[in-house]
Amino acid sequence: MNVTIYSTTTCTTCKGLMQWFDKQNIAYDHHVVDEEPGGMQTLLDVSDGAIGVPFTVIEMDDGKQVKIAGYDIKEFKQALNL
Repeated sequence: MNVTIYSTTTCTTCKGLMQWFDKQNIAYDHHVVDEEPGGMQTLLDVSDGAIGVPFTVIEMDDGKQVKIAGYDIKEFKQALNL
């Protein structure tokens, strides 16, 4: 499983989400879209046009992707089978 979190420098909700992943001992890649060249376009591409953060993509071992906008613990627990 691969987890990618897209955030911005000022998003406190994003920081909370990453802390939650850290507490669950789940590794993730982190992209700060307002600091990376082309970061906002990457977010738009992976989120199908959504511009809100945090935006998380969970790619399962079978290649299936779960995309979650925002910070909904129930959604994350369900997607991660926790």
